[in-house]
Amino acid sequence: MVAVASTRHRGHPGAVSRGVWAALIGWTAVWAWLRAQPSGISWHFFPLGAQLMFHGPGLHLYAEHPELQIGPLTFLVTLPLTWLPAGSGLVCGQILMTAVLPLALAVIAPLVDPPRRGARILLAGLVLAPTWTVLSVRWGHLDDALALLLLCVAVRAARDDRAVLAGLALALAAGAKPWAVLGLPLLLLLSHRRGQAVATATIGTVLAWAPFLIADAGTLAAFRPPVGVSDSSTLSLVGYHGTSIPGWDRAAQLLLAPLAGLISVRRGAWAAALLCGIAVRLALDPQDIAYYAAGATLAAAAFDLLGTRWRIPWTTLLTAAVFWQPFVTDYAARLQLSHGASLWWFEHPHVVAASHLLWAVTALTLGVRYAPRPASRREASYAVDPDDLSWTAPTARTG
Repeated sequence: MVAVASTRHRGHPGAVSRGVWAALIGWTAVWAWLRAQPSGISWHFFPLGAQLMFHGPGLHLYAEHPELQIGPLTFLVTLPLTWLPAGSGLVCGQILMTAVLPLALAVIAPLVDPPRRGARILLAGLVLAPTWTVLSVRWGHLDDALALLLLCVAVRAARDDRAVLAGLALALAAGAKPWAVLGLPLLLLLSHRRGQAVATATIGTVLAWAPFLIADAGTLAAFRPPVGVSDSSTLSLVGYHGTSIPGWDRAAQLLLAPLAGLISVRRGAWAAALLCGIAVRLALDPQDIAYYAAGATLAAAAFDLLGTRWRIPWTTLLTAAVFWQPFVTDYAARLQLSHGASLWWFEHPHVVAASHLLWAVTALTLGVRYAPRPASRREASYAVDPDDLSWTAPTARTG
């Protein structure tokens, strides 16, 4: 049985104090400032895609620009930012993306066991901020930020037994970034109206993507974007190199990542579902970019906070360390500009790839073999039976 604090008791003494949130927001802001030069490395893709979708090829967007591996919902969110004066859209986008981190933690906070809840969330946030701001400020990937926030909403909604909201959150996440389909197994946590949730998620995802596929079969070209295989990616360990990714790769990510989460949920370790899904996604990704650490560490934090009772977020710490990457302003001259640990990282990409693969295997092991601890008498909680995945009220105890 897996136990989590009931979201029906938000006045519990374990509620997170304003001081914790203020400290997290301040800490995140400091790291956002530290990432500001240089920043917005990938941001140009977002206003470009928004302009092309609404004032260009429209539904032929992905067929003509397969390099835009970004969901239509993200372009819709980006569009108003393109109306701002030059440079202001990027700054507003960075602020919004950075704010996602404390917001995502606030969404899942009521699910964290009451004892030391505030301290545990604070420690997790302290570890998350340095990696999150690589995504939100340095690279500026709005699609990943939206998808990760919506996946947290889906976790919360599924545990609150809110079927429509869970399905809608997953549909919107997939509309922001396709790999977010890895969250679909979370719908099995619902005690009733699962069919309604699945229908909502399915219809929403179809509405987001089907128009592009119907309008232009060339949209499928986005499954094999014009990107190379990085030497520090796990695909390089099995012999894939060059400027073209394997034709099966994207499909494998979209199929195997949800399967990993499904196994985790069926085992009763639902808190590891996102971690397992993202582990598969990263293990099969042809690239190895620094902002990938944000999704991995947030999923690890969800596991630490919702699936364990330890105060120090060990999985999050380990994940942040494994996915650390040095940064140089001139990548072509990285061996000349780097020294110490940074130089070693650049000189040993296959060791880095092997460490990432080992992390993925470890994450999957947690999801498949992790034995959840039973509910204690101090917890007012609901539990998920891994056999029937139905909600059951815990037996009251006295004494």
